Amino acid sequence: MAVSCRFVLFPILALCFLILTSCKPPQEEKNTFRGEGRFEGGLDVPVAFLVNELAGQPRIMASGWLIEGSKGILFSAKHFTDDFMGKTIELGGGECKAFIKNMVLDCSVLQVPPIRDAVVLELRGPQAYLDLLPKPYQISYEKINYGDTLVIQGLHPHPLLISELNEVEGFKDYSIPILRDYYGIRMADPVQKNEVVFDGLKGRVVKPDPVAVLRNPLLNDEEKKAMLQYENDSYIKVVMARDHKFSFGGLSGGVVLKNGKAVGVITAQDPFRFELDKRGFFSVPGLGRVANIKAQHFDVIYITPVGSVRELAEYGKRVR
Repeated sequence: MAVSCRFVLFPILALCFLILTSCKPPQEEKNTFRGEGRFEGGLDVPVAFLVNELAGQPRIMASGWLIEGSKGILFSAKHFTDDFMGKTIELGGGECKAFIKNMVLDCSVLQVPPIRDAVVLELRGPQAYLDLLPKPYQISYEKINYGDTLVIQGLHPHPLLISELNEVEGFKDYSIPILRDYYGIRMADPVQKNEVVFDGLKGRVVKPDPVAVLRNPLLNDEEKKAMLQYENDSYIKVVMARDHKFSFGGLSGGVVLKNGKAVGVITAQDPFRFELDKRGFFSVPGLGRVANIKAQHFDVIYITPVGSVRELAEYGKRVR
């Protein structure tokens, strides 16, 4: 699988984010999961794994979450729908699938704000399925302060090797076999194995630091411009309690919780968190000063506060 983001990853990835694309695997045999519109191993949480398909296989993946007071209405990130709809906001039946609890439902776009990176989606399927949806999180418009502890939740594919490393470190991933069972994706090579994981990660709100971005010698002008879109008070910057070890791609649109209430939508990540070794920078003839990078870290996420899209949230609450 490859990451397809609006991120500027070092040195050329574009910066704004967190959706995944997948290569088409070999044709799989018809299975009962797809025929019955279900999957196993789901959690009773109001968070969905969203998939745009191409020829029946996952092409773009993101996350979403149920809006309080509604019946089958989701919040997600607008750039998820933009990416496969050519910047339009109209989806046809079946163009987006939502995996929630243990059910697979179609979804379509209902409403987007003119500026912020959020979108309201409607789940469509048998009424019996809609009646079984998990209870949504309560939405809170309270102010988020520096130092606050937040929890981000979403679903996205984890490489098998990352999941194994997390388990060794005492953080066992909760894996849901959607790619294996529903889509029939099976890889013999452990390096290529991926499966959908439910992430529930804690982090701390920190103050934006645009000066550090401007002074970062690892970034070119285009990358600095992209990062500065998020290093401001329009977004919430969260430093996670532990390194995620690889891209947060696919968590875009997931929910951000404070004291158990929804306060934001996952929007972007900082892909430029590098640890330099003790030598820092060294000179290379013809190249000048070059960073001697020891490791790349994935532990910073940017959030769209739900208060900044309050009108959209209230719209979602009213939909029945």
